[in-house]
Amino acid sequence: MENHPIVRGCDDIWGPSDVYAITTLSGDSKPLIMGHVLVGMNPTDKPNTDKPAIPVAWTKTYTGTSGKPGRIFTTTMGHAHDLKSEGFRRLLVNACYWCMGMEDAIPPKANVDCVGTYDPSPIGMNGHKKGIKPADHKM
Repeated sequence: MENHPIVRGCDDIWGPSDVYAITTLSGDSKPLIMGHVLVGMNPTDKPNTDKPAIPVAWTKTYTGTSGKPGRIFTTTMGHAHDLKSEGFRRLLVNACYWCMGMEDAIPPKANVDCVGTYDPSPIGMNGHKKGIKPADHKM
């Protein structure tokens, strides 16, 4: 699906979060990104060839109560550390445009730079940063 507008400019989608065992997509779902479990926790690690590629991001349509068709984008990614990937951030921004029917407005490589410092808590239990308040994130 490398020509789908949602994946436009997405060169480096990688995240350290779990790869969920989605084996079946329903209805008119179309996988956009297939993911591989790696043998380690680094983007340069090799894929675990004992496990199949699975859908990580896909689209689907639905018809609401008004009878109008709608577009859905779904991903199993989304942990705070996944958002460190420029390609994943671009995928999310592009998906918002696509869901609104504005795929023609998606640039070849949208600027998805983080505003300010982005330093998420690590994956796992008890990794939160104590004493942080929303006001501490003002610029």
